[in-house]
Amino acid sequence: MEAYLPALSFVFAALVLVPLAWYFRAPNIAAMAIGIWLSVTNIIYAVDALIWASNDNTWAPLWCDISTSLITSSYLALPAACLCICVRLERLASFSQMTPFVAKRRRMLSECIVCFGLPVLYTVIHLAVQPHRYDIYEGFGCRPATSPSVLSIFLVWVPPFILAIATITYAGVAGWHFVGHGVQFARDSGNSSTSSLTCNLYIRLIGMAVLEALVSMVMVVLKMWYTLAPGLVPMEETSRNLSEVLVWGADAMASVRTVLLVEWAGIVVQSALFFGLFALRMDFIHHAIDQVRGVPGFFDGWPRRLRGGGKTDRGIWVDSSG
Repeated sequence: MEAYLPALSFVFAALVLVPLAWYFRAPNIAAMAIGIWLSVTNIIYAVDALIWASNDNTWAPLWCDISTSLITSSYLALPAACLCICVRLERLASFSQMTPFVAKRRRMLSECIVCFGLPVLYTVIHLAVQPHRYDIYEGFGCRPATSPSVLSIFLVWVPPFILAIATITYAGVAGWHFVGHGVQFARDSGNSSTSSLTCNLYIRLIGMAVLEALVSMVMVVLKMWYTLAPGLVPMEETSRNLSEVLVWGADAMASVRTVLLVEWAGIVVQSALFFGLFALRMDFIHHAIDQVRGVPGFFDGWPRRLRGGGKTDRGIWVDSSG
């Protein structure tokens, strides 16, 4: 793998964590889940690319077990979180849900279950169609293994596809309600001291959820196509050996390299969308500009503080060595 690919993954792994503090204050569990899953997946792809940069050795089995399980969970977690966002926005725009404390707590609990509990269950179900422990691709690292069977279609590929379709459907309904109640929504959200959801943020959240779901859908179709390309194999004829590792060396990478690159690019695109739509907030831009402008002043003050014998605005540095 090219050197810039893991570098980009590390950069986006950090960038997608930037909006989490704001979403935590909102609170928006589903949006936080998207950032967490994207960051974890980016870190896995980057670490794998560095470890297996020019080799296909079967080392770090525990890391591969954990990382492939998390990658499998992310297949369902990302569209599930997008669906939670659109369901919430649809209810807000249709004024079918108010926000008392009990309802808010119930919503947060349900989003935690859908965004984190459901992907774990999905990973456990994936074991039923897992032919061997995992695959190792030279230059890319560990990836989950899925058997090319009819059962795999319904247990592995159909669920995230359905969630992505449901996300787009709910986004359409939410948009229709928003157009119908846009003026009232703007007035109510503007007058509420507890509401942090503006019309601009509402539109960007819908856009983010739909775009993330579309990319997830493309990734699911790509993975399913590659897995099923050799042809369907009946489950009774599928060999299962969960202690076996399938290694793909450089000589066998021609047929799968493009698929792995597109899979990596999909996560990078989703990360860019997640961070980019958040960064378009004007208060975020103004805050970032203020922080950048304050950097020279921060460094200019250090010589004065040192000449002042360690005095600062917050107190005095004490030498504990004496």
